[in-house]
Amino acid sequence: MNATRTTERAAAPSVPADIPATGPGAVSGWRLVVTAVPARARAVRDLDGLWLAPGARAELPGGALVLAVDVHDAPRRWTITALRATPGGLEDAGRWERRSPLGPREINALRALLSGDAAGHTIRVLAEPNRAPAVCRACDRALPAGQGLAHRTPAGHVTTCRPCSVPPFGVNPDAGRCARCSGWVTAGEGLLAPAPRAPGRYRPAHRACPDQPLPGPPLRTATWCLECRTIVPAGTGYWDRGPHHAPGRCVLPADGLPRWSVRVPAREAADWAPGQVRRIRHTPAANEPALPEGLPGGRILADTGHMTVLAHVLDTRTTGAGSTLALVRAATWIEAAGLLAAELDQALATRPDGGTFLARQVVERICGDTGWVAEITGHDPRHGLTREFLRPQTDYDQADAHGHRGVLDAWTLRPRRVYEVSRPLGPPAKDWRAVRSRLGRRARVTAEHRAFVRVTAEGDIVEITEEEVQAWLAAALEWMS
Repeated sequence: MNATRTTERAAAPSVPADIPATGPGAVSGWRLVVTAVPARARAVRDLDGLWLAPGARAELPGGALVLAVDVHDAPRRWTITALRATPGGLEDAGRWERRSPLGPREINALRALLSGDAAGHTIRVLAEPNRAPAVCRACDRALPAGQGLAHRTPAGHVTTCRPCSVPPFGVNPDAGRCARCSGWVTAGEGLLAPAPRAPGRYRPAHRACPDQPLPGPPLRTATWCLECRTIVPAGTGYWDRGPHHAPGRCVLPADGLPRWSVRVPAREAADWAPGQVRRIRHTPAANEPALPEGLPGGRILADTGHMTVLAHVLDTRTTGAGSTLALVRAATWIEAAGLLAAELDQALATRPDGGTFLARQVVERICGDTGWVAEITGHDPRHGLTREFLRPQTDYDQADAHGHRGVLDAWTLRPRRVYEVSRPLGPPAKDWRAVRSRLGRRARVTAEHRAFVRVTAEGDIVEITEEEVQAWLAAALEWMS
C-alpha cells in the first residue's frame, strides 16, 4: 500500500471527528483516509491514503472518506465500514461483512464514494489513544492503556478521559485574547487553554477573568484616546488600531470643541507649547468626521477635506521614533483674535504689487547636479505645498568639455506668483566620482540650497519666508490670474 505520511496541516473546511475504535471481539483493525483508488486496484495494498489509529480524534476535510476494517477470529471474518466526514461527524456510507480481505466489489464501491478533491485531502491528528497507563489531567481518574486520549499540546502530550475536555495548563508564552472572555492576556500572566470551536488549538486564558477586561494590549505610556481625544493615563487604556480608554471610561470634553492630533514639523518642535494658538493643517482620517465649518481661521484647502484652522495646543508627546505629536482643539474666537490680526497685517504687507516685468532665474549645474524651479499653487495634504515644476531652457555655450561646469539652466518667472528654487552649492565632495559610481548617476554630490522667491515690481527676484508664502496663498483667489 502507498501510505502517504500523515500531515499536521488541515485543509479547509475541516471538521473534527472521532475515529471509531476497534469493534467488540475484533483481534485487530486499521483506519485509512482514502485519497485515491487506482484503476488497477485489486486489494487493500493498492489504495492510497492517510493512516489513523483506531479511537483517535482528528480534523478531516469535509467529505473525506474513512475506511474502517476490523478483523475477527473464530470464525475468521472481516468487517468493512466506509464512513463520510460531515459537519455532524462520521456517517455510514457503506458496510460489508466478508470472510476474506477487501475485494473488487468493495474497491469499486469505494471508488464511487470517493469525492473529486480527495487527492488533496490532508488530516490533522488532535489526540490518539494513550499507549501506557495514565491519570486523567481533568478528573484524576486512572486510565488503562487505550482507555484515554493523549492530546497534542504545546507542552507535550496531555492525557484525559474521552468525555473530559483538556484543562488549562502551563503559563502562556505569548500575549493574546482570552479564550473565555476575549479580554487581553499579557504574556506570562495567564494560562494556555483549548481554543473554543478550534479543536487542537490553544489560546491564552486569564487565571481568573476580570469583570471588565481590556479588549487589547494595555497602553505603556500616557496618550490620547482615539474616540474622545482626551488623555489616557498609562496602564489604564488599551490599543486597538489606536489608543482607547477602558470600556465605559470615555468622557466627552465639556467645551464641545473638536479635537484632533497633528504631527509637528521637526524644525518647529521646540516652539509648540501647551496653551499656544497656532495655524494647523489637518486631513480627516477615513473614519473621522470632517471639521465643522465656521471655526476661527477655517478654510478648506483640498477636495479631500484637507483644511487649515486656528487651534489651541493642549498637550505634546514624543513617539518612539522621535517625532513629536500635538493634541489640539479648535481655538475660540477670543483665543484666535491676536493671531488673526497678525495674519491680516502680514497679508497686507506681502500683498502683490502691480509689477509687470518678467525675471530670469539662472542656476548652474555642478558636476551633474541640477537645480529646479517650481511654482507654488496651493496646499497638499502630504507635502504641505502643491508644486508645479517648470521646464528649464539649457545653455551649453560656456560648458567645459565634460559638462561639469558652465552648463546653465534658466527659467522665466512671472510677477504676482510665488516659487521655490533649488540650486546646487559647490564644491562637490572630493570623491564625488566614487560616490556616483557606488550610488548611481543620479546621486547628489553637492549641497542643496532651497528658498521661496517672488518677482518685485522692478523685475528683481527676492527671497521670502514660508510665512509670506502662506499669506500669499491665503489670498490667492484675489490676486492670481
